[in-house]
Amino acid sequence: MPQARPPQDPAAKGGAILHEDDIGSGEKTPAEKETEEMIKEIPPLKDSKDQQQQG
Repeated sequence: MPQARPPQDPAAKGGAILHEDDIGSGEKTPAEKETEEMIKEIPPLKDSKDQQQQG
């Protein structure tokens, strides 16, 4: 007769999930933070007025 397994604690193997930002808290997710950092690295476009004067 097989022995019953003792119940496992989900927190023992779900660390990353438990430390995610709360969806309803208004906190930014790690993906949103990474996207903002990538956007900051993009150089700004030249003014459209500058382009019209050169053309």
